[in-house]
Amino acid sequence: MGVISKKKVFYLALIAFTIMVTINYSDKILMTAEVFKRNVEIEKIEKQGYKSYSALDGAFRFSLPSGWNAWEQDFSGGEVVYHLYFISPNKRIHGFIQAWKMEKSLKEFIEDSEKSPVDSEGYESYSKQEVIINEMKGFLVQYERPNNKGVLYKSYDCLLENDDGIIYRACFSMQKKHWKNYNTIIFNKIIKSFKVK
Repeated sequence: MGVISKKKVFYLALIAFTIMVTINYSDKILMTAEVFKRNVEIEKIEKQGYKSYSALDGAFRFSLPSGWNAWEQDFSGGEVVYHLYFISPNKRIHGFIQAWKMEKSLKEFIEDSEKSPVDSEGYESYSKQEVIINEMKGFLVQYERPNNKGVLYKSYDCLLENDDGIIYRACFSMQKKHWKNYNTIIFNKIIKSFKVK
């Protein structure tokens, strides 16, 4: 049996020490990398430009990130008097901005939606809270629900009521696996851009 040199012992000890440090601190290293990545994403969100939109003969204004694709869709003859569909460049975030002219109040509309078997079926999670944005009262509804192919989507839906009898709505959806909490920064910025004359 040969004698192990001091140099080999040193390298073996160094390797063992490195492995132990990596095992003990790997979670912290990964967390630090994740925090750094999240901060870079938040900085991108804060710096992006926004494009202004006008609807209902200029009575309703809002902004969306300038890089997002958006187009109006016509829902003539119904309660939806304005509908703008949007999608982010990476096609992960999609949703719409709407204006509804309704006979019932927003609270009644939400309650009826919650009672409807079509709207209340299949939720993985559901929460609702009252909000006030730009002097308009409303609700922020967050939910998770699978689509018809079983893919789980998370949605962030804000509905606001003005004294003009119109309900203003912004809905954002994306697959749950792509959802990051910092997405709400951009969603809230869009909702806070709602201006009604």
